Amino acid sequence: MGWALPGNEIINDFLHKQVGLEKGPDWVASRLGINRRFSVLSREYILKTKNQDPMQAILHARSHGETPVTLAARAGEMALRKAGLKPEQIGMILINSDTPFDLVPSAAMAVAKALGIPGGPHMELNSACSSFALHMHYLGQVVPERLPEFILCLQVAAYTTRVDYSPQCFDGYIWGDGAAAQIVSVRHEGRLKVEPMIYDTSPEKAHEITVETTGHFTQNGALVREFSIRKTCEMYEQIAQVKGLYAEQVYTVAHQANYVMQNSILGHLHLPAERHIRNVHEQGNIGAAGCPSAIAQHLDKLHRGDLIVYAVLGAGLAWGGGSMEVR
Repeated sequence: MGWALPGNEIINDFLHKQVGLEKGPDWVASRLGINRRFSVLSREYILKTKNQDPMQAILHARSHGETPVTLAARAGEMALRKAGLKPEQIGMILINSDTPFDLVPSAAMAVAKALGIPGGPHMELNSACSSFALHMHYLGQVVPERLPEFILCLQVAAYTTRVDYSPQCFDGYIWGDGAAAQIVSVRHEGRLKVEPMIYDTSPEKAHEITVETTGHFTQNGALVREFSIRKTCEMYEQIAQVKGLYAEQVYTVAHQANYVMQNSILGHLHLPAERHIRNVHEQGNIGAAGCPSAIAQHLDKLHRGDLIVYAVLGAGLAWGGGSMEVR
């Protein structure tokens, strides 16, 4: 596994005192629990423009060499290094692309070129913040013999380019940018054995979260928050029942949307906080890359035989989850 974050750190004091977001420290602490995040945008650009034109934000980030493709390539490089593999051993790339800077070529082709990965059935497979679960679910549905020896899955987000930083908006407190990567194989054992178990959608709620092509992020916050908490609890309970698991036996990890929301989930199900894997308080909500990057960052602390239950949600609305065993 691998991950990558851009170089511009955005702390709460900067958003409060310099950018002028009106929600103060007490609100952020009680509603989000996010302390910092990282952006492909410079602090100077955010301060000067409040990102009123997302197209200009894309051009700004590109001019500084930070794009979804560069983030995904860096995460992929780390995963290759940790797996001891060369780029030419990768036979397939799956990547989500919900904040693209380019429509053509596809992000999959651009990352393959950047990493020196040869041709293959590389593709974009996107369900926003639930894309990690979608990638695992998709590979779990394919006849194993038809899969290449090694597959590179990538999740990447650059949502700060779609954030409105005007005073009344609070999305600037939520979003960060970043990428995660996993090298998957059905023929070789890795650090994690993954069992995808759930993936589903609710199309009638499709417009509760939207990002126009070069517009700002918008959502029905109250509905999405309630849905996310309820659906995550349901997935945890469903997976635990099928696998015969108890709270004290497993680690849990969820979509890294909001630290306070995660505390609510833990409280509802009486799950131990010390066995909940997360990073949202230190890097913000980085979309589909949040959950897998949290696992990657904590993997060295886990031991053979440890079990992880994962559950993620995203725009669509879409959700998915499953179990993992550390090998």
